[in-house]
Amino acid sequence: MPGPLAWALAALGLLLLVEALRLRTRWQLRGFPCMPGYVPVFGQVLALRKGIHTQYERWARQYGGAFYFWMGKNPVVVLTDPDLIRQVAVKHFARFHDRPSFVSVPSSNNKRMVAIRSGLLVSRGGYWGSLRAAMNPLFHTAALASYVPTFNESASRLVERVEEAGKGGEQPFDVHALLGRMTMEVIGRTAFGVDFITGGCEEEDQAAGRPNLVAAVKAIFAAGAFAPGFGIGLLFRLLPACAEPLVFNIFFRAVGGLAKRLEYARSTVMSTADLLMQRAKRQALARGEAVTMVETDWRWWPDTFTENNPYKDAVPAAGSVLDMLLRAINKETGHGLTDVQIASQANTLIAAGYETSANALAFAVYCLATHPEAEARLVAEINACGAQEPSAADLHRFPYAEACLNEALRLYPPAHVTNREVTAVDGATLAAADGTPLHLPHGTWVHFAIWALHRSEQHWRQPLAYRPERFLDEEEVAARHPTAFIPFGLGPRMCIGFRFAQQETLVALIRLYQRFTLRLADRQQQQPLPLRVGITLSPGGAKRRCRHHEMKSFLLCALFAAAMIFAPVGVCPYVDGAVIHWSFWQQVNNVWDAVENAGGSVLSGEICDTGVDVGDVVEAAADVADALDGRPGLTSAAGRHGTTPALAAVLTLAFLIAAALLA
Repeated sequence: MPGPLAWALAALGLLLLVEALRLRTRWQLRGFPCMPGYVPVFGQVLALRKGIHTQYERWARQYGGAFYFWMGKNPVVVLTDPDLIRQVAVKHFARFHDRPSFVSVPSSNNKRMVAIRSGLLVSRGGYWGSLRAAMNPLFHTAALASYVPTFNESASRLVERVEEAGKGGEQPFDVHALLGRMTMEVIGRTAFGVDFITGGCEEEDQAAGRPNLVAAVKAIFAAGAFAPGFGIGLLFRLLPACAEPLVFNIFFRAVGGLAKRLEYARSTVMSTADLLMQRAKRQALARGEAVTMVETDWRWWPDTFTENNPYKDAVPAAGSVLDMLLRAINKETGHGLTDVQIASQANTLIAAGYETSANALAFAVYCLATHPEAEARLVAEINACGAQEPSAADLHRFPYAEACLNEALRLYPPAHVTNREVTAVDGATLAAADGTPLHLPHGTWVHFAIWALHRSEQHWRQPLAYRPERFLDEEEVAARHPTAFIPFGLGPRMCIGFRFAQQETLVALIRLYQRFTLRLADRQQQQPLPLRVGITLSPGGAKRRCRHHEMKSFLLCALFAAAMIFAPVGVCPYVDGAVIHWSFWQQVNNVWDAVENAGGSVLSGEICDTGVDVGDVVEAAADVADALDGRPGLTSAAGRHGTTPALAAVLTLAFLIAAALLA
């Protein structure tokens, strides 16, 4: 058995190997300044813990519009230079075709991960092109004009709810929540032809396991701002790629409360998408239309999410986005999209359609409430156009209202950072302003720091001031770089629904200020505006603190997962005498996937409540070892206790489970 000195030498050797492998990448990225604060293995990622958007802004002020840092094993080039951003997003798009994946493994047997990886935002290659082409008709100019009556109808309900919630100006209320209800209704009617239910008690529905779309989408985006999520992101950037699915599963079940909320959210949205998709398929076949969808075994949620789903009898409208996807062809396979791929696009539309538009409107209301002179000019413009509902042809009559929205998006872009990856095998070369070539090797991540770009003194006069007129002054607009304002991204991978969002938010703002002016409640009179930074940027309140048992479980999980860094040297330090081949990770992950796909959740809070003994878990895992023992790819090297690699793999999994349960 190796002693402490041997382990120390192995760790030192691994560290030197990792740093040596980075020398070539450092040389290739020599045209970009590397950020200070580098820590071996970790890189500079710890500097991001207080907010990625503000750290990028600080670095940009000091080091210019292009720099890089190490996020664990990945080099990340950050751009705030609009010329370089345009080169990446437009001119050399073919070399930066995809977005970086949250996990490196291209596929997994875990049904939840397959669903997560099938959405439009993270899709790659020809599959992304197939999805984009199938969904484009939803956002054509003629279609957008047809949605304006729906925007008005939902805005009318918003006005009624504001009137009721505000009690004639006497009662403070959460305008962000009311805006979210409106945007959820809009996406239901326009994309699916279904009236989404936005009332009811979200907390009660979630506690009872009753599907509630608003509660589910809120849980998804709240999880993106969960503090320990920074830790899992760091682990993914440190570990071997094939270990990531296992760590993903362990983490999101070690933090039990978060796991329950996410499981409820994913099951709610995906079961709803599945019900609507299956009904749309039956309707299309009844009309004699061709359906190319490929059926797979992908459902994981309990039957109760289908039986209690309020949309089990809903009928999507003919010509909905589901009909478009049912007929789509995947360019990579030559066959139709699978059912999980179609449901994942519905999930993307529901989540993105709710969150980003509601956030944009909430930021605009906040800015107007704190700038009464801008609000007065907005109200004057709206009053001059009359009290009628604006039609699609009327929207050009509200330039200041549009400028108010744009200025709020500049200061508070919901998509505060967007990304690309160098997919060309031979890398990509950008041209600096002085003509210097800037080479990026294959696999480099590129971040567009939109928050920093929108607040840059180089491109904006009085960058921190709320000045809607900056979008109306022709000289100021002409002097500004055309890529200095990109709240929806840029190029072929920019937000597919950006014009939809612009029209929806403009109609809502007009209708809201036809009736009301709004002020911050006394308890909200604070500067700067508190923000929640996660997948998107949204108005925030009190920061969520981890419950003690969640943080304790997370730390244990992180400790054991970090030990997997020793995998490249072929040694697992907490399994006595076992030398594990690379396929160890895949074997362990397969065991985990089998449990998950069977409906289990081995690290969720439920297993603690059932009184399952930890020893039983370990014993059951040992029984599974017989099925794994002797499998190809596991190198036998028994230790002093005769531990075989297969048994070591399963017992390691059991050890991680037990650690989380005992926490």
